[in-house]
Amino acid sequence: MEADLKAALLAAYARLLRPLVQILLRNGVSYSEFAETAKRVFVTTAATRLRTRGTSVTAAQIAIQIGLSQRETQEVIDGQSTPPVNTNLAWVTSLLTAWHSDDRVVGPYGLPLELQLQEPGRMDFETLVRDYCPGAKPGPLLNQLVAIGAVRQTDDGWLRVLTRTYLPAVDEPDSVERIGYFVQRLVETVDFNRQQSDPNLRLFERTVTADFGLKEEDLPALEGFIRQRGQQLLEEIDNWITLRDKPDLGRGDRAVQTGLGIYHYVENSDD
Repeated sequence: MEADLKAALLAAYARLLRPLVQILLRNGVSYSEFAETAKRVFVTTAATRLRTRGTSVTAAQIAIQIGLSQRETQEVIDGQSTPPVNTNLAWVTSLLTAWHSDDRVVGPYGLPLELQLQEPGRMDFETLVRDYCPGAKPGPLLNQLVAIGAVRQTDDGWLRVLTRTYLPAVDEPDSVERIGYFVQRLVETVDFNRQQSDPNLRLFERTVTADFGLKEEDLPALEGFIRQRGQQLLEEIDNWITLRDKPDLGRGDRAVQTGLGIYHYVENSDD
């Protein structure tokens, strides 16, 4: 039974890796670079599991768990720091959401207001950044928002937001980071539900499929329907979340990072 489960897991991971490897190949990442990354993830994940169980975290303990030599494991531990990637994806998405949902910057009929960069005594862009993007510098963040076409500065100095949604270009680091976050959250949800025996405690996870396929000429209509209704649902949930009081860590509130992701898939005929 254990051998069957391991074989099924490896087959599932092979299927999962196929589109991810396609992305790596398109961007010139070699197998050796991928293998080094996978090795580092095995080591850090095993260390986290040992720490959670209250077990001493040593190279020897990690090596036993993941099947590497102790020397190789120690080499990974010694060199596991990786250079940071310069991306502000979380700040950009958080700010655009706030600009469309915070009552202080939303006018009649739910339309976002134009803001000044600085306007003492009134709500301005710097205040919005301070409230929703802790640690971000307003100037550079504004420059990025203008560069990606999300914000425009009018001739008289007002800042006008142009979109609620940020979809990075394919050649930007933000786009790659988005893939990592999206796939990680989806897999973690599926894994959580798989381990949870009580259906009432599982996270929401549903899929609708065209059992017998869909005529190719009907696909554009389905895409339009999904875009409209999916965006509407996400904005309703986004507004619901925004209306809740923010956790006050100083008063002992525990913050839970949570959300909802929706995706439309079209199976690759090459798979």
